[in-house]
Amino acid sequence: MLFNGDTGILLHLTSLPGRWGIGTAGSEAMHFAEWLADSGVTVWQVLPVSPPVFANSPYQALSSFAGNPLLISPESLFKLGFLSSVELASAEVESSSLVSWKKLAGRMSLLKLAASRALRSEPPGFQEFCELRWVKEWSMFAAQKNLNGGRSWTQWKNTERPPAEDILVQSMIQFFFYRQWKELKKYCNSLGIRILGDIPIYAAHDSSDVYFNRKLFKLDANGQPTAVAGVPPDYFSATGQLWGNPVYDWESCAGSEFNWWTERMSAALQLFDAVRIDHFRGFAEYWEIPAGEKTAVNGKWVKGPGIELFRHLERALGKLPVVAEDLGLITPSVHQLREQCGFPGMVVLQFALQNPGFSLSQVDPKTVVYTGTHDNDTTAGWIGSTGRQLGFTSVSSLVEMALSSQAGLAVIPMQDILELGSIARMNTPSVTSGNWSWRMTKLPAVRRISRSS
Repeated sequence: MLFNGDTGILLHLTSLPGRWGIGTAGSEAMHFAEWLADSGVTVWQVLPVSPPVFANSPYQALSSFAGNPLLISPESLFKLGFLSSVELASAEVESSSLVSWKKLAGRMSLLKLAASRALRSEPPGFQEFCELRWVKEWSMFAAQKNLNGGRSWTQWKNTERPPAEDILVQSMIQFFFYRQWKELKKYCNSLGIRILGDIPIYAAHDSSDVYFNRKLFKLDANGQPTAVAGVPPDYFSATGQLWGNPVYDWESCAGSEFNWWTERMSAALQLFDAVRIDHFRGFAEYWEIPAGEKTAVNGKWVKGPGIELFRHLERALGKLPVVAEDLGLITPSVHQLREQCGFPGMVVLQFALQNPGFSLSQVDPKTVVYTGTHDNDTTAGWIGSTGRQLGFTSVSSLVEMALSSQAGLAVIPMQDILELGSIARMNTPSVTSGNWSWRMTKLPAVRRISRSS
């Protein structure tokens, strides 16, 4: 089994404490890994680490491959000699319980400065890194986007090749990210901790993924989506969720032997020990909404690629260490696909406990059980709005329920370890502002977080 009696903590890197205005993959992440190990935790689950397109959402990324430059530690660049002590001090931001997005506006200029200096010495492995297809595509895309004032690629006026220096700077920034991340992963693994990453099913329209692979998506001659993704009315929204991502042309993807998906999964497995695939049900059937709709109500279910995609991936990459996010309106075909793949599914107690027929003793040992996810209210907030009516009065009762289950992995969001209220919620689906900003101000005292049989 992928997990066997493991305990996990869900905390995105942006939520780590530290002096840079946002959590990074540097020393603060190493300290958190030590806290996890001392607490008996064996899995650290993070959200997608790609650069966001808008609203700071890691699920709407400029690239499915590139790392978010804001997660790069300025301290690490200083130690490598690419930033001066004065420049390092300029990156410091007063500690806050929220990510200081506005105060991070100048961070890219600092990273570009460090990258320009690094190019003079050309660190070992950089040339090989630049030969990766996604690095070439991302670096060109990012440099071109800068030339066009950050506009979406369908609005670009200047399509001439950017200066070579600008492209190389973008490649070096990604080299910084990947080197820091691999150091973090190596350190976590040395402490007995595996990193569980996250792959959104869809790519953002304004991304290097879509720009360089247009035939894989349902687009018109001008590059605009003809149909977009979302979900029908559900627990979170009476009008559904209109995500706006272009949907895949799965026939075209199959015609290319799913090469883009193979490269995407391969890149993810270099960063993570295992990955959760968000909205797994979309591989069985997905909700397709005509472009231009204002809500997700007028969509339709369309058949996805099914087992064919995952057979291609396993032939290329071997057995996949994947968790299937199989929440929401799940049909027998989705369960069948997950079982064919052999992937563990998910149980979220905040949802499950509202079902009178739910029994903790019937949780499949291959399952991953959560008190809540990044899309849920914190458990303290849930108790105030719903849980108290069901007889739950303490966060610890749900935490202990998850830890005492027979699920292969029990994951507790860090907010629930800290027993924080709704103000610490990470994301409210269908709400476009105020999300993805919660942050710890300091690490709590070590406490044993153990599983009981």
